Amino acid sequence: MLNSFKSISRLGSVLIASAVMGVCSAFAEGNNAPELSESIAGGIAPLSVLFEAKKWDEALKSIDALIAKTEPVSFDRAFLSQLKAQLLGSKGDYAAAVQPLEIALKIGDQLQLFRFTRALPINEQDTLINLASLYMQDASVAGKSLDYQRAAYAKAHIYGQRLASAKKPTIEAQTMWARILYSEATLDSNKVDLAVMKQASVEAEKALYISIKPKEENYTLLLATLQQLGESARCADLIELMVKKFPNSKSYWPVLFNTYVSMQGSGDKTVDLSAVIALERAQAVGLMTTNKDNYMLAGLYYNIQQYAFAAELLEKGLRNGTIDPEQKNWELLAASYQQMDKESRAIDTFLEAIRLFPKSSNLELQVGQIYYNADKHDDAFKHLQAAVAKGLEKPGQTLILLSYLSLENKRLDEALGFAEKAVKADPKSKDAQNILKVVQDSITDRDNFKKSK
Repeated sequence: MLNSFKSISRLGSVLIASAVMGVCSAFAEGNNAPELSESIAGGIAPLSVLFEAKKWDEALKSIDALIAKTEPVSFDRAFLSQLKAQLLGSKGDYAAAVQPLEIALKIGDQLQLFRFTRALPINEQDTLINLASLYMQDASVAGKSLDYQRAAYAKAHIYGQRLASAKKPTIEAQTMWARILYSEATLDSNKVDLAVMKQASVEAEKALYISIKPKEENYTLLLATLQQLGESARCADLIELMVKKFPNSKSYWPVLFNTYVSMQGSGDKTVDLSAVIALERAQAVGLMTTNKDNYMLAGLYYNIQQYAFAAELLEKGLRNGTIDPEQKNWELLAASYQQMDKESRAIDTFLEAIRLFPKSSNLELQVGQIYYNADKHDDAFKHLQAAVAKGLEKPGQTLILLSYLSLENKRLDEALGFAEKAVKADPKSKDAQNILKVVQDSITDRDNFKKSK
């Protein structure tokens, strides 16, 4: 935030030397241009040595002594105030630099010094940018109350608004104004001021059109405002531009990918494909190659119904370790094969996963369902029974199916046991009650038949 202030603070010794060599005439833009008085010009000569030696406290005493000899509203006072602010900036005492800068600005306005663009050590815009930066820095110091921060940003706002109101604001001035608005909009971390954020977004976008070659920070500032406003589509378009303009800034690829992911469910059917392409482009430049990223790419392929690509990535990744061998990852691989009607490959995948995760009831359940749908009831019964034994969270429907399979094979007592457990697991289930009744009736018929013999 204080980069601009820090940069001009280094000018102190240069300005002193220039003043000694006749800086006033060099600044002249006409006969009415301001000049330092001879006594002040001569008095600042020794300061260059102190600046070079970084003897800030001695230099400050000398400047204060010179200021005491000047008229309150004079070019001498304005010049020395600016010089003092630069010295304080060199010393790192930014808070103390505010007062002399404001004095210089006030005198500059009173004497109309800013019409001479080089009459002061820095011009009007630099003074305003420095003051805005200092107040923003003060507001951001940890431990300050919300009211204190709000007051500090209000001061920065005044200077920022003056910057932006110039006939031809520079990109630096426009950027500072947008930053101030962004900071004000996000002052309360619990609630972003969307109205102010919209204004910040407008002002940040203006900065892009002021310069032929805007800086990277101008794009990131606009992006930050759009993210706060939730304008994901505009964010995506902007980041697409940023990855082209700043190809070495690889951090934008994950941002682009996450932006497309955040747009899922928006109704735009191209979002998933855009996310896939963004992730693959990131991986092409060596980014987003973690196991988690690889799994995410496979998941996206699954979402866009490119099941063969999803299966290929998962199969390869689970084998070579570029995708974590977690249960859900094996399940997605099996699901990909199922979507391609490759039931045997899906079963093999589930069976391998069961060997890796022998306590998983869900894996047993899924392979049992595949076998059942393939009319392989004996295999289905084996895995469904294992699923219940391993502790299904909601075993009711599985117990009903086990009861039905037992009934189908005329193992009535076994069917009764499963049906009773199904009713116990879900007493309100009509299916459980129905299968229990069917089994009980079948047992009654069996017992009656035995008695009739």
